[in-house]
Amino acid sequence: MSALFQLTRACTVSAKWVPKPARHALGSTAAVVSYLGWRSKRLVTQQNMAQVTGRDIHDPYVRYLAYASWRNYGRYAADFLNFPHLDMNQVERHLRDLTEYSQGWPSLLDRALEPGRGVIVTTAHFGNWDLAGAILARRRPLSAVAETFTDPQLNTLIQSQRKGKGISIIPMEGSARRILRVLQQNELVAIVADRPVAADEGTAVTFFGRKTYVPSGPAALAIKSGAAIVPGYAWYGRRNEYYARVFPPIFPRESKGAERAAEITRLTQYMYDALEVMVREWPTQWYMFRPFWPCEE
Repeated sequence: MSALFQLTRACTVSAKWVPKPARHALGSTAAVVSYLGWRSKRLVTQQNMAQVTGRDIHDPYVRYLAYASWRNYGRYAADFLNFPHLDMNQVERHLRDLTEYSQGWPSLLDRALEPGRGVIVTTAHFGNWDLAGAILARRRPLSAVAETFTDPQLNTLIQSQRKGKGISIIPMEGSARRILRVLQQNELVAIVADRPVAADEGTAVTFFGRKTYVPSGPAALAIKSGAAIVPGYAWYGRRNEYYARVFPPIFPRESKGAERAAEITRLTQYMYDALEVMVREWPTQWYMFRPFWPCEE
């Protein structure tokens, strides 16, 4: 039994009795200490925020955004420890739907599901993606692709917390077949998609005016299954509110050969156009602590 597992389990059990403001303060403080003491990660976060804002890395505003991003990540981490005890009825009472669609995000999902081929919901390390999954799972069957932790006990603990909120887990390793089976049942699959990769491993997209490379998996799965892609996010609002926004679905076109490569780029670019809208509006809600753009283009 690892020390990390024991600590995580103890924090999860005790989180129920810690008031929300204190829990957030503790999580934010721990994250800020890490930010200040971890120079390489601090500089990477500042570089990312400089690209997002179009400012110099030494600009005080850039440094503030990087600092605030880590602080907000600490809040997310503290809330995840409390995930098993989270009252979803209370969450929904304090949830504001900022979807730019008159009938709200549930109607957009219904539209995406109409062809009967399932929906790939793409999100990011933004706000509280686990909360976003829990909100969706209250209305539709939802499976989420998740990384497997090397510690089996820790992995079981963390994934069970997600399952407790109605989220089925698809391990990232060898996930394609399971994803396709879920989509064939006309259900939702959620993927945290903002992961930079090497140029020879991914698809090129333009993100905040600069080329970077990201996984082509979500788009390739959409083409193979016929599933729509729907970007969606949930994040922290003001005065204990939660915000949510879902973007209109994009449907894949049948394609082969060179046309398929172009279609993958089209679908992937749409995902990152949506993410750019979110990060531009709420930069401190994006937790990207590794280089997102290549050093040389």
